[in-house]
Amino acid sequence: MIPVTKRGHGISSCVDFVNDSDKTWKSLPKDEKDKYDKRWLVFDADGRPDFEDGIKLAKKKSFGVAFSNMCIEYWFLLHFYDHNGSAIPMIGASHSAAQIQKINDFIKIYNKQNNSSISEYDSKSKNVEEDFFDLLMANDPKSNKSRIVLASERAQLIHEKKKNNGCEMRESVTTMYELLIELGVIEKKNNGFVLFRK
Repeated sequence: MIPVTKRGHGISSCVDFVNDSDKTWKSLPKDEKDKYDKRWLVFDADGRPDFEDGIKLAKKKSFGVAFSNMCIEYWFLLHFYDHNGSAIPMIGASHSAAQIQKINDFIKIYNKQNNSSISEYDSKSKNVEEDFFDLLMANDPKSNKSRIVLASERAQLIHEKKKNNGCEMRESVTTMYELLIELGVIEKKNNGFVLFRK
């Protein structure tokens, strides 16, 4: 499988985003659509009131959905912290600022302990720079597990607990691990995940 990505745009309505994506898909020629066997949408809540409606609509339209509530930074945070899925208080009017601060706190400590100079995650650009990506993919020294595996295990545990409690899409939660399984980045083994090896 070779994933093909199409970058979205800032959205004000999750439902509109789903409908626009479905419309774009339907407008493709049949031979173009036949090249793909799955469609996924990746978006986060960011306080939008129609977040849950957007996820339900996407699933009804046969999209896979990798969602995060409140924001994608929660997925990044789980690479470094074993969080319990509770809501993370905002800093100012920003949902992601507190999570970005926690990520950058980790980077500062990491840099100091390892005499490194990894750039802090930039809250303005929100670009995942190469050194930050490498840190996300590296092994955690305490467990010797890949951080992406740890993040996936933590995300699944939180997601399943929330599903069982009837609050699957409530802050803080991410299903990015489901997309990684679909893409073949990780695979489920026994009670956890491992990086996929060919």
